[in-house]
Amino acid sequence: MVKACLSLVAGAYALHFTSFAASSALIPFALFGTGVLFCAAGRGAAVFFAVGATLFSWHATQVIESRLQTGFEGDSMLAVVRIIEFPRARGNSVNFVAEPVADRHIPQRIPQRLRLSWYQPSHWPEIGDVWQFELRLKPPRGTSNPGVFDYETWLFQRRIGATGYVVNGRRNQRLQMDAAGGSSRWRKAFTARLTNVIDDGEAAAVIAAITVGARHLVTAEQWTRYARSGTSHLMAISGLHVGLAAMAAYLLALIGSALLRWPDNHLRIALCASLIVAVAYSALSGFAVPAQRSTLMLCLLVLVLLRVREPDPFAILAAACLIVVVFDPLSTLMPGFKLSFGAVLLLLWLAKRRNPGGVSSITMRAVYVVSQLATMQLFLLFGLMPLTVTVFHRIAVVAPPVNMVAVPLFSFVTVPFALTGMLLDGPIATAGDAALRIAALSVRMIEELIGLSLQVPYSDVSTAHISGAGWPCLGLVLAWVLLPPGWPGRYIAWLALCSIVTYRIDGPPVGCVDTTMLDVGQGLAVVVRSRERTLLYDTGPAYPSGASMVDRVVLPYLSGQGIEHLDRVIVSHSDVDHAGGLADLLAGIPVGDVLAGEAMKQPTAELIRCRRGDRWDWNGVDFRILHPAPGGDYSGNDASCVLAVAAGTARLVVTGDIEAGVERLLLSNDQTESADVVVVPHHGSGTSSSRSFVARIAPEMALISAGYRNRWGLPRADVVQRWQDAGAEVLTTAVDGAISVRLCDGVGIVGVDRHRDRIRRVWHEDRVD
Repeated sequence: MVKACLSLVAGAYALHFTSFAASSALIPFALFGTGVLFCAAGRGAAVFFAVGATLFSWHATQVIESRLQTGFEGDSMLAVVRIIEFPRARGNSVNFVAEPVADRHIPQRIPQRLRLSWYQPSHWPEIGDVWQFELRLKPPRGTSNPGVFDYETWLFQRRIGATGYVVNGRRNQRLQMDAAGGSSRWRKAFTARLTNVIDDGEAAAVIAAITVGARHLVTAEQWTRYARSGTSHLMAISGLHVGLAAMAAYLLALIGSALLRWPDNHLRIALCASLIVAVAYSALSGFAVPAQRSTLMLCLLVLVLLRVREPDPFAILAAACLIVVVFDPLSTLMPGFKLSFGAVLLLLWLAKRRNPGGVSSITMRAVYVVSQLATMQLFLLFGLMPLTVTVFHRIAVVAPPVNMVAVPLFSFVTVPFALTGMLLDGPIATAGDAALRIAALSVRMIEELIGLSLQVPYSDVSTAHISGAGWPCLGLVLAWVLLPPGWPGRYIAWLALCSIVTYRIDGPPVGCVDTTMLDVGQGLAVVVRSRERTLLYDTGPAYPSGASMVDRVVLPYLSGQGIEHLDRVIVSHSDVDHAGGLADLLAGIPVGDVLAGEAMKQPTAELIRCRRGDRWDWNGVDFRILHPAPGGDYSGNDASCVLAVAAGTARLVVTGDIEAGVERLLLSNDQTESADVVVVPHHGSGTSSSRSFVARIAPEMALISAGYRNRWGLPRADVVQRWQDAGAEVLTTAVDGAISVRLCDGVGIVGVDRHRDRIRRVWHEDRVD
């Protein structure tokens, strides 16, 4: 069973690393061939590998083909949809997932699952409601940046066929309330009751998450705290929670059947009761992968025990994994799949090699239990580190001591009282409310513990994006887990841990400069890096919801590169697509100084005005401001700071949003020279990139930052053609994702990286030229 499981999972994972998308017409033939091979070859590893790859390809193709047809992209369409998940508030907007109920106009024009935003909603949507909405949709697509959350992959995992927003107007109306099944009504009613009973919003959010799987109340700050302390697993319905509910049902059924003298095997009754409760609890929570894993393992364990067989924990885990992958191979992409099965495998491995020892006194037993808990937490820290570093780019150093206290408290107080409070409703709701308050009190204690732990220096360490020599170090961390206790080589894991924590991606060689234009949608953010210094030109946009591309892209990218501070920030001008994230940037990373082309609409820091003639040298790289001129009265786009960067003879020009008038001024003042690379003005708008300006710069490469299918239609086709006619290769973030270029003295462009092309996988949207 274990071999079959590993082969099946390997087959599914093989498709994670390819951009080859099998034609749906070939899938039935592949399945038929796999079936023939299975019958002929038996249970060979190759057969299960082929089955895993085929199943993943089949499901991936179904999701890709169900996406919104390009002919309907951006059109206003009237649709009747049912809200199937709890809506989440973000500032003055709300996000939710919906499915179409009826589409009487064009069959199959609306995908089966949508992720929608509604800005300034006229009414608050609720789970289970049926609405008629005027929608504008687009195929699922996200920004593409190194070391940053892959939104497009996340949408694919959840089988989202389109994203979009609700167009405000009279056509939007609620047609039906609570149209979903009993499970959604129960979850909605309990969440409303919970928020009325518990006045602590954060405690109520955690209880809602662990009882009915409603995580929409959890704030971003709360998620961050739990993630930094390594306790985010507490806010999901995990195998631990399902196991506790099953154990409680088992004990109650066992005692009840004995008291009632039930004429059947009491053990059999208790096992069946525990199984029923586990399935019900998992179904109520939405059957997330950890709950699926726990429920399946319990089902298999019950079957083994009912047949009076000796259970093999590793075989049960492998069988549960095999079933999950067969029915939902796309779940292998989810962090929850890797962490859930990985954590259980580590605990089983630890239990197998554990030496119980002989302890007699109560004191020694207590010491032994504490030592085993500490060993288990260290085991999980080292064993899961390859996953947490590659997926989350962090090491929660305080996780072992915090979890040693938080997990028992959560297991024996929070979860039991929360579930009891959920069940005690109606005439006995008063007792249930008391249980919920006890659960909330325990959550507050855990929150206090987390808050104290995060005050410890280096409690949470961000790690750079692993590449090159970092991979062997990450593998050596597993020595602590794989090697037996007492082996000298086991302690190399600690050296590997130190290497990972201190690992940084080197800057370019002296005499070279690296430039990365990040994919921030319709906005601009450019990172310019010399050997030891880093400059950020513009911060990208902010949104009415309160989110910004600094939090979503810029800060994660800098962290992934191991950049812990910015020596200088230049904000070209005050438009929100260039300066919107400045406040979040200053709050998120140390900054040397801030230069700006004009005063900000919302002052956030002491600014130094950009002035022509400003100049500085970093590691042999020359930086020079070309515009605005001292004493000039500029505002808006024409106030943009124009930056020239020169590594010897190699030259980069970043132009902000200057328009044709400033371009003529630069030409008349001889401030414009030829360049190897230029960041095209104003996102490729027709108000900029005049023919004389383009001809003077004549770059080898022209970079344009623009949002995918933005409403302004940028970059304009004639502008792109103008740069191409001047001999430039034109790259855009909408097509290529983040674009990285290295310039070196005497050589010019020595390396170009188009991130979307480099990381393209089966599920990523096709290239749009």
